[in-house]
Amino acid sequence: MQEAEKRKLEEIRRQIDKIDDEIAKLLFKRIELAISAREAKKRLEKPISDAEREREVIGKWRERAENLSMCVEMKVNERIKDICEEMFMQIGSEIVKYTLRIEEEWDMEEKD
Repeated sequence: MQEAEKRKLEEIRRQIDKIDDEIAKLLFKRIELAISAREAKKRLEKPISDAEREREVIGKWRERAENLSMCVEMKVNERIKDICEEMFMQIGSEIVKYTLRIEEEWDMEEKD
């Protein structure tokens, strides 16, 4: 019985690793697109930072969290739902923060 549970845990961990690999690939793709957006902003003579767009990105992550928590098939209590929503909001905030940081660093390199 314990061996079967160990194998089950190993399989779950393999699946988690596979998902993490996919997330990493998507984050790299997002960075590439953010750099492309930066180039478009420069051609349009727009500032790198756009507070409205930042709020929009974070708001979309909030919506994703709300939609996900409504669709979750397993029964979760309200506290777990709140934690999931908080995590998604944090992800959105971090994505905005690091995207801006990458764009600003890129600008500094071009000026050197």
